[in-house]
Amino acid sequence: MNVIKKFSVGAWITLVAAVMALVSVIVYTVNIGSAGYFQNAAVSNLTVFCVLAVAALAAAVALGQIKPSGSAASLVELVQGALQIAAPVLLTLCLANLVAARAEGLGFIYFSNADVIKEVQTPANLASATGTIANMVCLAAAMVIGMVGAFCGLRKKEK
Repeated sequence: MNVIKKFSVGAWITLVAAVMALVSVIVYTVNIGSAGYFQNAAVSNLTVFCVLAVAALAAAVALGQIKPSGSAASLVELVQGALQIAAPVLLTLCLANLVAARAEGLGFIYFSNADVIKEVQTPANLASATGTIANMVCLAAAMVIGMVGAFCGLRKKEK
């Protein structure tokens, strides 16, 4: 419990980014597993990159809670900073890959001509498209929150 008391605002922000990234993985998994337009339409490496981003964010928070002395302190800060930068980069890659893979399908579902739209806008396809948009929003939120967390310290200043 003492460790949680040492969490700064930056540590909490970084943890929120990790949770949002996990939520996006869950939404993505449900989306490709459910019936609809994007069923079984997996995006390569999306889950791997998201899980790596979550691991990087969690590792950065964990490193922020240890207090090494001497030259190890600067190495820990360097690794922690690299992890805080790598996580939003991975989340940006996830978002870009998801948008690239789903843009045509979303356009087809929402913007088909009047002849095709009744066949395309089935409840399953609309639910699949909504899940994809929710996934994009979760990834974008995790990315932005992770960027904000990178500018904050992860350990409270000791008095």
